[in-house]
Amino acid sequence: MRLIPRRIAAVSALFLSLSLGACSSSIEKADAWEGQYDRMMANRAYPAALMAIQKSISYDDTTARRYIKMAELQMQVGQPAGAAASFQAALDLQPDNIEALQNLAILAVRGGQFDTAQRFIDPLLALDPNDPAGLLASGAIALGQRRFADASTLSDRIIAALPDRSDGYVLKARALDGLGKTREAIAMLDKRVTLAEDPRDYLYQMMTFYRRIGDMAGIRATAIRMMPLYPDDPRYAIEAARAYAAEGKQDKVRDIIDDLLRRFHNNIGVLIAIADFWRDTQPLNVASAEVVKIAAGAPPRVRSALADQLIDMGDARDAAQLLATLAPPDVTGRNIDAQTHYARALLATGQIAQAQSKVDAVLAFDNANPEALLLRARLKLRAKDYRGAFTDAQLVANDDDNNEQAALLVAQIYAAQGNQILAAGAFGTARQKFPNSADALKAEVDWLLSQKNTERAAQRAVSFYHNHPRSGPAAQIVHKVCTQTHAMACGTGAPIVTKMLGL
Repeated sequence: MRLIPRRIAAVSALFLSLSLGACSSSIEKADAWEGQYDRMMANRAYPAALMAIQKSISYDDTTARRYIKMAELQMQVGQPAGAAASFQAALDLQPDNIEALQNLAILAVRGGQFDTAQRFIDPLLALDPNDPAGLLASGAIALGQRRFADASTLSDRIIAALPDRSDGYVLKARALDGLGKTREAIAMLDKRVTLAEDPRDYLYQMMTFYRRIGDMAGIRATAIRMMPLYPDDPRYAIEAARAYAAEGKQDKVRDIIDDLLRRFHNNIGVLIAIADFWRDTQPLNVASAEVVKIAAGAPPRVRSALADQLIDMGDARDAAQLLATLAPPDVTGRNIDAQTHYARALLATGQIAQAQSKVDAVLAFDNANPEALLLRARLKLRAKDYRGAFTDAQLVANDDDNNEQAALLVAQIYAAQGNQILAAGAFGTARQKFPNSADALKAEVDWLLSQKNTERAAQRAVSFYHNHPRSGPAAQIVHKVCTQTHAMACGTGAPIVTKMLGL
């Protein structure tokens, strides 16, 4: 279907170039190119439309309307900086241009430039004291400055001006939340959901509130309501599946997951999200069986990623079987990814010599392969070659400051050496760099437990879980720590997690 607009664009451009010869003035040429812009926009031929409006302005740069059109297109194609410049050009030509003032105010607020935004809001509200965009921008500034009462008052004016739009109600809800009335805000939004033709903005804000206050029942109920509104977004389907799983409605779960597998069978991100879903909601043996079924019919790159999931779930044997046929003796550019995954699976199953051979083969092909270097570091760590292990791990960490596994491995090497001061510093650095990582949490908690520092381990686990209440791995870590240690920090964390896991 995309070929149609391109053909239209090419033919229209040809006729326009012929007709321009008959245009006697710059204004006529500018108008002709603007007409071309209008036709291209109608056909969603955005690159051709942008070229046309730019040509129009090149013939006449004194008409604000043309800059407004260019700005609107730049906003549509994701060029906010260019749009701001175009809106400003329109405003320079026509200082009372409402559309330019509205958009410049909103763009400035989005960029956190409140003083700049106010320069556009003041003349906008002077022209129309009830201008919705000016009021909304003022409300957003009030929220940003934590003037929640002012934001609430402004939201009432927006609602009066635009009673059928979500903007005023969402602003009101955020103001109420800032005033400590989160439940009242949710109730107001919930009422709007039943009245609105499109309730997505209300439900999204409700979900944000529920997540922040850790209301699992609210999260689940809202996820189920959101799923049909986003039929092409797998995130909401998985959210709804989690909700149904918590309610024990496995038939609903199966319907959702089967539909996702049918529609996104080659999408690695969706398949990994489904694997995470099984891991977070089912016993590990059940989750592992589900992931194996998904991986069995998946393309090679997807199978490799899912095999890694299985290893993380403690099922290295099935992971190795899935990868064996993808990792022949000869390493090539096409199979090197599967080779490193297979080497990891071999190491996890205790096949040390085979893992070493595979790692050596990968590094002979690519001596800087980060996955293979980390695997070689783990093999050296296992052999207590601490210096060699540290060299390989640090090489990867220095090359990629965001490589989480390298950072954790450096900390684990320090710990194995018995250098607990450096280990503590390295684990702390990893925690700061990867604050949302359950892998980093598990590595640090395991080390703290090995040091008999049970209270600190429990504090880390419970704190992480409170900030990530929907993380299955975090829940498992808290349950393990609290059942093993009965630490004081578990007084608030363990009962919640135990209930969540159904233990």
